[in-house]
Amino acid sequence: MKRRFALALTVCATACAPDERPPDAPTIAPLTEARQAVDTLAVPAEQNAIRFLEQATFGPRLAQGASPLPIDSVEQVVAVGVSASITAQFNAPRSTFDPAAAPDLGSQFFYNAVHGQDQLRQRVAFALSQILVVSQNGIPNPGGTPENEPRLAMAGYLNLLSQRAFGNFRQLLEFVTLDPAMGTFLDMANNKAFKANGQRVEPNENYAREMLQLFTLGLHQLNEDGTEKLDPITGARIPAYSEAQVQAFAAALSGWTYASATGCPARGGSNPANYPEPMIGCDVNHDSRAQLLLRGQLTTAGAGAAQHLEEALDNVFADPNLPPFICKQLIQHLVTSNPTPAYVQRVVNAFKNDGTGERGNLRFVVRKVLEDAEARGPLAPASQQAAYGHLRSPALFVTTVIRWLNGTLDTTGGKDPGAKLTTWSRNMGQYVPRPPSVFSYYPPNAPAPGANGLLGPEFAILDTATVTARANFVHELLHSTSPASVGVLIDLAVVPSASTDLVTWLDRYLLHDTMSSDLQLLLETSLADSRAGDALRKKKLALYLTTLSPEFQIQR
Repeated sequence: MKRRFALALTVCATACAPDERPPDAPTIAPLTEARQAVDTLAVPAEQNAIRFLEQATFGPRLAQGASPLPIDSVEQVVAVGVSASITAQFNAPRSTFDPAAAPDLGSQFFYNAVHGQDQLRQRVAFALSQILVVSQNGIPNPGGTPENEPRLAMAGYLNLLSQRAFGNFRQLLEFVTLDPAMGTFLDMANNKAFKANGQRVEPNENYAREMLQLFTLGLHQLNEDGTEKLDPITGARIPAYSEAQVQAFAAALSGWTYASATGCPARGGSNPANYPEPMIGCDVNHDSRAQLLLRGQLTTAGAGAAQHLEEALDNVFADPNLPPFICKQLIQHLVTSNPTPAYVQRVVNAFKNDGTGERGNLRFVVRKVLEDAEARGPLAPASQQAAYGHLRSPALFVTTVIRWLNGTLDTTGGKDPGAKLTTWSRNMGQYVPRPPSVFSYYPPNAPAPGANGLLGPEFAILDTATVTARANFVHELLHSTSPASVGVLIDLAVVPSASTDLVTWLDRYLLHDTMSSDLQLLLETSLADSRAGDALRKKKLALYLTTLSPEFQIQR
């Protein structure tokens, strides 16, 4: 147990400190020539292209002779550049979820992640699903219904996020607010301001509270660069909203229910769950009184549910806390857990104005996240090496390894390979699409252990059990026959057989020329050992050691 815990800490320690060889360490010949300077977006070096694909896809992959070059391949990004590759991803056909197509949505998620052309859309939608959280576990499946309601509801919600991933955030927020899956998960549906006898009741505050705290503003006021504002007198953090404002938003958002062929219920009544359609506003159950929202703004006295919803969402969308709160999390999910304030500020500027005066254009924001100087280049910026990158989440770890090995998921003959990937990810602490709470799989402000205040959100689910599960996944993928039997196929022929070439290949591709002298020495020593076995076993050994190294576990 102590050994496993030490491994977890080693992953963090290596990620959070520069790669420095002690003076008495053996000198290892460098695998490559001097690192290249930062490339332009139009003509990226191979290392830069690989880093881009780590940030914008579910794992880089090589074209393997395909013609034309796949838009998510390393060769294509090198050929056309980062900016053109982003544009191609924006225009790629969208992967969708079908509640009737597979026994589990997690299986579809992983199939799409491995095979879908719309890699960037999927990555952004996955990030949004961890900000605007709904969990399949939070949706009941009542008896007597012909369909699996949790799966039906969650499929609709995931399709909504992918459809709106490159749209406007204000519109996305409204669609999320009125989505029936969210209505069930956070009690927005059938949230009434009156009993049947007309007696006024306080509406449920669940959605209003989480919408403010987790979906839009956060708990504390922020500067535009994502740093927290402090009271000039006490030095304390300043709340982003008050309890009274939570209650005001709850009242302004009351009166919504599930769509029904018969329309709204009577006062105090409820409609049964209906997941294919957005919720409907029912003034008979809405609190029409004026409500004092953020920044002293009042809703219109006597207005109905629809107008008050528009006023409430416009109010929160215009709040200065929203851009830094959302933009920093998008950077964290795609690029690095600890972006500099300057990086956050640049993306916030893009959120505030896309150049045409539009606020909240996610397509423009995502492009700015990926094209920023702190994201681009063959290596992370030298001045930020110690704090750069993020631990690969379980889902990304699984898909990245499989995509590098030219993996395919074979669904013929009733096989369900996505279920195997779901199990691997679940064992590592990320059960897609079933986050354990509205706080998602891990909170965005979770600290990296022993890292002097650096954030490491994914480390919140890294412990002795999940570290072991990471090792078990790689071992099973490489050494067991069970993955192939259920349709998880990898091609080890893409990996060179000669030991020297093998180490060079792993450094060039999996680590985009960042392999440390320590890891190089470990690989060369292990492959030279007489117990390493034949060429195939050496490939598996080298892949095992590399993918479990801190250098691969931390995406940089």
